[in-house]
This record gives sequence, structure tokens and C-alpha cells, in this order.
Amino acid sequence: MMDKKPFYREQAEKFRDFADKNPDRDLLSVFNEWCNSKDIYGRDKHEIWKIARKIRPLKPLVIKENSEEFVRINAVLDILLQADLKYLNELIEKRKKEKEKEEK
Repeated sequence: MMDKKPFYREQAEKFRDFADKNPDRDLLSVFNEWCNSKDIYGRDKHEIWKIARKIRPLKPLVIKENSEEFVRINAVLDILLQADLKYLNELIEKRKKEKEKEEK
């Protein structure tokens, strides 16, 4: 099987040139447009995207307090915090039991 990494890098560079002409547009939509114009699909498209997606720095996303995004992220963070606290309490209980066994 032929190593296609050089091909993927070359195509990602070509895409970079194309994307630089559209700096205000969403990178993924520009990439899809570019791939369609070049008849690039499937695995080739996926591998080129893995390289190409790193070419533009991400724009910071500002989330305003009490916005829909804020509420969603806050809910996910609460779930993660609860899971961490549960795991921490289980570890504490386990160590207490081990310590009690050692003392006996």
C-alpha cells in the first residue's frame, strides 16, 4: 500500500492557500467546498482535514452568563463535578477501611 502522507500534506497546503482567500468564513465549510471542487472524498478527505484543521487559530468563544450556552456548559460541569466528588468520596472511604484494618 502506498504511503499517502506526502499527498495529504501537499493537499492541505493547497487548501491553506485556498482558505487564506476566505479568512472570514467557517473553515469547515470552506474545506467542504474545496474538497467538492477537487473531487476529494472519503478517507482522503478525512486525512487532509486532520492536517488542514490546524492551519487557522481558533477564535475565542465568549459565552455570556445566563445565556443558553452558559446554562448547558454549567450543567455539564456540574455533572463532572458530582462524578469527581463521588469518586473522591469512594477513595476516602476505601482508605478509611484500609486504615481501620491495619489498626486491628
